[in-house]
Amino acid sequence: MGKGFGKREKRLRAAGEAMEAFLARLGGGERRRLCALWNDWDRVLGPLASLALPLGQDNGVLLLGAEDSMALQEISLQSPEILERANAFMGGPVFLRVRAVLVQGRLPLNRRPPVRTPSPPAPARPPRLGGLSLPPDSPAGRCYAAYVAMFRVKTP
Repeated sequence: MGKGFGKREKRLRAAGEAMEAFLARLGGGERRRLCALWNDWDRVLGPLASLALPLGQDNGVLLLGAEDSMALQEISLQSPEILERANAFMGGPVFLRVRAVLVQGRLPLNRRPPVRTPSPPAPARPPRLGGLSLPPDSPAGRCYAAYVAMFRVKTP
């Protein structure tokens, strides 16, 4: 057998159960807890959450962002409290220390990026367009004129 594979099982498992075991071998349990921490950041830190924005973690260091230097100073003063709350949420000593930096345009992990919905594609130009002669002052005539104008080639 290849390296890293365990003993084969001869039973069927649900996909969720198999995926959970697979992700656990890759360290997915801790990543899932980290995602839960970022999602519950406001509840975990309470009033401090508006000052200390989560930017990630790196080898036991909790990376926090601040909007300005005064918030940076407050994070450094409150770092023992932040560390205690984050580790309590994680269920053990995951973070050893806190490092605070200025956000400088980075998106904190507790904020979702804006969802961009693609605009629908422009309708294809009909092969015969503009051949109707309707009175221009009638509602149907104005509507048809707007429809024809929608397909005009726009020049810069």
